[in-house]
Amino acid sequence: MLIPPMLAQPFIENAIEHGIRRKETPGHIDVRFLFNDGMIRFEVEYNGVGREKAHEIESKLRSRHRSMATSLTRDRLNAINKKLKKKIRLEITDLKDESGNGRGTRVEFGAPVVVK
Repeated sequence: MLIPPMLAQPFIENAIEHGIRRKETPGHIDVRFLFNDGMIRFEVEYNGVGREKAHEIESKLRSRHRSMATSLTRDRLNAINKKLKKKIRLEITDLKDESGNGRGTRVEFGAPVVVK
């Protein structure tokens, strides 16, 4: 099975660059590929500072920088999905602790397995 790197790579890179890089404690990234019911599901979950805090930090450090990886990936998925009967779906979940503070992010996408 082939998974287009343009789908997986940006989320793994974001986990490093925007998630765990800014942590004061060691970070952890889980990357999983699961196969179920004709679909392959890709998950990346990491215990970073959370997307809100990462955006706040990045805004202070590089006020002109704007991350485009997620929006570009969504655009790619929209283009790919126009050709597919079973669509590729993307979900990004902000993980919170009991106090509601960001404790990481989980990104999931599911894609139909196409046999040629």
